[in-house]
Amino acid sequence: LCYTSGVSLAMSATPSAPSSLFSSFRQKLPDKALLVSGAVGGPTVIWLCTPLRNGLTLGAKDKKSGIVGLYRKVFRGGFHAGWTGGLAPAVVACPQFLALGPVYHFINGSLADCAGVSALSPTSAPRLCCSAIAALGASLGETMLTFGSQARNAQMAYNNSFVHFASVVDGSRKNVPLNRVRDVWGVGAEALLVRNFLSVFSVRSFSPWLRERMPDIQGKVVLCDALASLAVCTITAPVHQLFNFLATTPEARSLSFSERSAMARRFLREQYFVPLPREVMITADLSQRPPEQEYSWRMSPVALRDFGMRATYITTVMSLFVAIERTLCSVMREMR
Repeated sequence: LCYTSGVSLAMSATPSAPSSLFSSFRQKLPDKALLVSGAVGGPTVIWLCTPLRNGLTLGAKDKKSGIVGLYRKVFRGGFHAGWTGGLAPAVVACPQFLALGPVYHFINGSLADCAGVSALSPTSAPRLCCSAIAALGASLGETMLTFGSQARNAQMAYNNSFVHFASVVDGSRKNVPLNRVRDVWGVGAEALLVRNFLSVFSVRSFSPWLRERMPDIQGKVVLCDALASLAVCTITAPVHQLFNFLATTPEARSLSFSERSAMARRFLREQYFVPLPREVMITADLSQRPPEQEYSWRMSPVALRDFGMRATYITTVMSLFVAIERTLCSVMREMR
């Protein structure tokens, strides 16, 4: 008790704000078995799937090759070349897998508590708003954590397949300068942020919505996560390819934001749409100026190729990680 001017004041026993936030964050951490699974399974899966990721990178610069052709180019220089640039993303995957889940749950839970909507259904409109904000916060952290390593991976894959072992030997292709792993922002980071946000939101918000509407079956959670991720691939695939394109285009670094935005729009249009000339009525009056050619646009086969490769990468990563997580969790829990 502290006495001031004859009035007794009880000292607060509540923890300080920083310690309260820290304890709240610790409550969001999974148990030890899941932490070990994330620390081991995350880097392992990201490294093993490097050839699939590199194939997507090459697709951003090669519209003519099919899926098999791109994967063949990934292994130019030998079987080990498929894992070019995979070490940096694998190392970063350890804090990525460990921290971002608790970060999302911390932001989402804190917002729900502050808004007084914690008791509502996770798929209600207020909770979805909280989930979207939390997904954006977690995605921003993920983008800043992984940008340097992912950009470097893409650049190393491009240099290996399209420069060092390129079929074009006229010297027109030059090595792309490599980003540093510690870079937290740069050319293409905006596209990476959009991709990460959509991916997190699909699993954290769209997947629970599916689970509420699906009958109880074995593996329901994993199935809904996979379906949500595949559904959002229709958007994340072109956005991911835009990131790969910007990361492997040195000219983009010297452009202003508006010029880089115009380059991004041009890439998406040329990569995923094919112009079809419309029929134009031409008159016999030579004094009149001939009408300008107009075009219709249809979806390019490249869109289906990139969607298929992105979907293959996502499902492979998810399947391998779930398998590793289940194995490690069962072993560790039996050892207790």
